Amino acid sequence: MSTTEELLKKFHSTVNDLSEIHIDKNDHRHIASDYREVQSDLAKLSSIEKDLSNFTNYLLNEKENVREKWSSKSAESVNASITRLYSRLRKKCRNSFISLPQNSANPQSTNLFQAANLSESDDSFGFSFSAYDGFWPSFTATEARKLGVQSEIVNEMIDYLSVCTDFNHTIEIISIQRESVGQTDQANIREDNLDLSDIEPLLFRNLDEIDSYVFKLSLNTQTIPLRKFINKLRPPFLLREILINPVEENSGNNFEQTSFDPDPFSTDTKPEEKFVPIVSKVDSRVEIVLEYVIESNRDLTNIVQFLANNEGSYPQTIYTWLKQSGHESLIKESQKYFNEANSR
Repeated sequence: MSTTEELLKKFHSTVNDLSEIHIDKNDHRHIASDYREVQSDLAKLSSIEKDLSNFTNYLLNEKENVREKWSSKSAESVNASITRLYSRLRKKCRNSFISLPQNSANPQSTNLFQAANLSESDDSFGFSFSAYDGFWPSFTATEARKLGVQSEIVNEMIDYLSVCTDFNHTIEIISIQRESVGQTDQANIREDNLDLSDIEPLLFRNLDEIDSYVFKLSLNTQTIPLRKFINKLRPPFLLREILINPVEENSGNNFEQTSFDPDPFSTDTKPEEKFVPIVSKVDSRVEIVLEYVIESNRDLTNIVQFLANNEGSYPQTIYTWLKQSGHESLIKESQKYFNEANSR
């Protein structure tokens, strides 16, 4: 074979190779744009995860959440704390223009102007723990601690109410209801038990990551104290529902509903005017449903473990997502999972 023929053969071979390269290049020309799109999607997913994590942390509000305070208390300690709670909250209400429900043996006027002069002897209201005033069942430590957490939440609610009143703007507590925390509580809670059937769809804890307790306050009050109370609520308190209805109150109309026979010797030309009542203020019956977030169970460990065991996962992409979403502390743990998966 002559040198010329050999060179022509190499030339044609090179042309064919170049042609194949061009074909392959055209077939993969979308890779660059796909990579940019994937990077953009990864940034969006990281941003969503970061926002979701920040939002759940905001709802939990760990600095002000009471749940940790009761994490190691015994049932006996919780009993003592709740027993002290009764007298403390009753005294706070007496000093804060807040009236409490009266028992039948100690009737009292429901006129809210008299809230400042509540009877010191009225010790019947249990602030949603009435069943345990003088009686303490055999609670497990776990159930007792849950009751302790609820009692501290009720304590905070009364604290908020107590700074929303004055002599002209009072509050009458009709009831405070809560959800039971276990079998023993459910068997003893009685009228303080909150029916969740209509409330459950409104709750944040329908999200798998959120756990909470729910309370319902029934009050007679005016607009100003109500607005002050609502404005004070912040996470972990969440306002889920509020219903307001006028109070059908006749106690303010203190006049005799008797027939009137005019006195023929009277000089009063309009004697009926003395029977016209004066409406001093208008109260409303208010029902407030509050949800208190006690736990956020967002744990990315299970997600990372699942991805590590998936052959189609790319470790570096997972590490980038964790870093961009604010979970950089999980990268070392993620590397351990991927190393374990590769060693199998």
